[in-house]
Amino acid sequence: MEDAGGGEETPAPEAPHPPQLAPPEEQGLLFHEETIDLGGDEFGSEENETASEGSSPLADKLNEHMMESVLISASPEPFAHIQAVFAGSDDPFATALSMSEMDRRNDAWLPGEATRGVLRAVAAQPRGAVFVDKENLTMPGLRFDNIQGDAVKDLMLRFLGEKAAAKRQVLNAGSVEQSFVGLKQLISCRNWRAAVDLCGRLLTAHGQGYGKSGLPTSHTTDSLQLWFVRLALLVKLGLFQNAEMEFEPFGNLDQPDLYYEYYPHVYPGRRGSMVPFSMRILHAELQQYLGNPQESLDRLHRVKTVCSKILANLEQGLAEDGAMSSVTQEGRQASVRLWRSRLGRVMYSMANCLLLMKDYVLAVEAYHAVIKYYPEQEPQLLSGIGRISLQIGDIKTAEKYFQDVEKVTQKLDGLQGKIMVLMNFLHLGQNNFAEAHRFFTEILRMDPTNAVANNNAAVCLLYLGKLKDSLRQLEAMVQQDPRHYLHESVLFNLTTMYELESSRSMQKKQALLEAVAGKEGDSFNTQCLKLA
Repeated sequence: MEDAGGGEETPAPEAPHPPQLAPPEEQGLLFHEETIDLGGDEFGSEENETASEGSSPLADKLNEHMMESVLISASPEPFAHIQAVFAGSDDPFATALSMSEMDRRNDAWLPGEATRGVLRAVAAQPRGAVFVDKENLTMPGLRFDNIQGDAVKDLMLRFLGEKAAAKRQVLNAGSVEQSFVGLKQLISCRNWRAAVDLCGRLLTAHGQGYGKSGLPTSHTTDSLQLWFVRLALLVKLGLFQNAEMEFEPFGNLDQPDLYYEYYPHVYPGRRGSMVPFSMRILHAELQQYLGNPQESLDRLHRVKTVCSKILANLEQGLAEDGAMSSVTQEGRQASVRLWRSRLGRVMYSMANCLLLMKDYVLAVEAYHAVIKYYPEQEPQLLSGIGRISLQIGDIKTAEKYFQDVEKVTQKLDGLQGKIMVLMNFLHLGQNNFAEAHRFFTEILRMDPTNAVANNNAAVCLLYLGKLKDSLRQLEAMVQQDPRHYLHESVLFNLTTMYELESSRSMQKKQALLEAVAGKEGDSFNTQCLKLA
């Protein structure tokens, strides 16, 4: 079975599928699962990362789509604290004169030996030119011009006619402010393809547009943020080959022109890397979506090595780069928290990659190791390990982990329903749909808005041979709150049931298409409607 979020979670339609769980999948129906949120620093300013020790609402908006596992979820507030781009309101010379502790801890990175040598040469000749081989510089550019499209509107033209399609109105790159403010607006309303296009426009304004790949350029914090947003959105849309092409000029993200020290006149006194930490994670994880999970593991291991070295430096009383430090105790503790969080994030990605490779033993060990860095996520991590045990048919071990979750959470409020969902997975794993349905119904009695329980109860009804009852439950859920429940997994289940129920399934699918047209942006995965 495919994984799908529910309730407050955002759907993850197009990334590689997570591990599958019982029950059997002859009908291809989708069961919801609970998730865990580890976060990152995508899209957000680095200040936000420090405040939350490695977590940002924007991170979740991307991570949920590009790092598929049984374990990732979304934060409800996109684009908190995002920086404006090319606004001209900040004086880089003034702001860079005094490098803050926050900048230092967020930007810190350990360059390779060759890169370190170039940066030393630049520092030694602040007024002179340092010639660097072109092959050792980062010269990115857009590799494709425009991917805007609207699959929903295309289907409406095909099945409903021009008049109906004309009613479909979505934002595009030209209808919003040409800045990160407009980018925020596009992503918030799920127009991710238009957001990719807007990133392209802003990068073109920075001199890194179409046809500029391989030509000398300079980088800023804004341009690197834009590249990260664009590449992450491409991965989120499942356009992995496109992302790989545009990532190529960045190499291993260690070229000297990606460091502040390379631009002493623009960033005087500032040190570290301009590359967002989550861009390094994305660079590593992308390979597993291209069928190269071992390369992903190798890249993640290299990131882990740097994180471990920085953390070791901090714990020895040194600065992140190993130099003598006069950082306050409070500042050092904040740095340690941040880099522990980042190290845990890398290990979590390694666990997800091992899971994708079906190396369950090592994956489980890795998830256990993550608990050390994210103790507050122990219940979710243990429940994920339990579901892995279900995946491989080890019901007894799964039950043990679910009981451990119950022990860990017994002092926490508001988790009774989640624990009941977990125990229901045992019933599903044993094909005991009647008992599972009874428990899901009990959860709905306590929380009528629980979309996970609602969807799973409906699927259980189908496996019990009660097709009409199952359809009524799903249809009632969608009609109750279309904006909240037009989830691609729910729609996939509905269309599957329509095909089983009636020869009029096409008309019913088209009605769902009309409902989707009024609520969803250009990134909606129309495959769930099964119209093509």
